[in-house]
Amino acid sequence: MTIKAVNISWRIIMNEDTKFCIGCGKEIPAAAQFCPYCGSKQSALSGNANTQPPKADSNNAEAAPHSLARENSKQLWYKNWMVWAIIVLGVGLVTCIALLNSARTTVVMRPATSSKVNKKKTAAKKKDPNEIPSDSLIHPSKVGQWKNSPIIGKATLIGLGVKPNETLKDGPLSIKFKHAEVDKIHANTQDQLQEANDTFSKDNIPNDYSRIKIEYVVKNNSNRAIEFGGIKQVVYANGYQTNYDDDSMSDTGSTDEISPNAKRVEYALILLGKSTTTLKPTSIKILTDESDDAKSYDAVSNGITFSEDISYQA
Repeated sequence: MTIKAVNISWRIIMNEDTKFCIGCGKEIPAAAQFCPYCGSKQSALSGNANTQPPKADSNNAEAAPHSLARENSKQLWYKNWMVWAIIVLGVGLVTCIALLNSARTTVVMRPATSSKVNKKKTAAKKKDPNEIPSDSLIHPSKVGQWKNSPIIGKATLIGLGVKPNETLKDGPLSIKFKHAEVDKIHANTQDQLQEANDTFSKDNIPNDYSRIKIEYVVKNNSNRAIEFGGIKQVVYANGYQTNYDDDSMSDTGSTDEISPNAKRVEYALILLGKSTTTLKPTSIKILTDESDDAKSYDAVSNGITFSEDISYQA
């Protein structure tokens, strides 16, 4: 169909004046604001019915409308919402990838720790030279040493006997007084405090208290079993004494049976109070009870006495 036929059909169908599109040159209704062929917006001046179509080169009469339509569509791409949606999504995707790569490769630079802080940490980790291992068979050897026992708490040596490893004969027995010490105890837990109450048959011992610990070894030099009598009394410089049947004294050696030619390590604990020369006795006298034959119950020893001064100097 020719352009002339199209123009005639528009006039018949629309029953109104026509005009020529400023974009593609086709004849369109005079009232149209946009060309139904190429979509070009029509200027107000183009509404004149006598408006002539734009002149086109005689050699490119057919190509001009199409090239104008393509040019016009290129100018209107920014009005398409799908184009903008694709652009926004693309920019967002690129930004996310860039952020992820940055998070993987970014190295956080931290300020170097000052030498003063390092020195403080080193000092804090340094062990107290006075601390010794917590072992019931390892005792302090000088005043000021301490250990943390899981059973009784923190034990600090404040006084030490001046005659360690003193051995005395008592019939078929020989008794070696290895160690006498005065300790200051701090119970860290309720269980440790309860242990102290049970040891001394008390119910009101404070968290901080003082005690004497006497470790000794009893050896049976005979071929018969002997019931050792243990320590029956400790006497202090001021004349005050603690007996085995008192609540303030506990001795593992009392009535302990010792096999023939065997030896036992024993220890006695004495709770100190103000009556024992203000918790720091200057000397102690240890008296052992008599010992008997395990079968006949005949006495085989009458007991011994051992005296020792206590030093509180480091």
